[in-house]
Amino acid sequence: MRLENFFTAYKKQLIDRQKAVEESITSGLCKDWSDYKYLTGKNSALKQEIQELTDLLKKTELEIDEQT
Repeated sequence: MRLENFFTAYKKQLIDRQKAVEESITSGLCKDWSDYKYLTGKNSALKQEIQELTDLLKKTELEIDEQT
């Protein structure tokens, strides 16, 4: 499996989990304020992870282009 394929598959899983968390928040499944804070924190962490993966993939593509 190529590295790009792994990143793409992992990024898709992260986006799916982020959508599930957002759906939990917007549908009112939060039991209380602490649960809401936990889910919003988890959502922020997933967004950050997706951005880090995207940046890493772009950097990797640029490095490969420079080597060729």
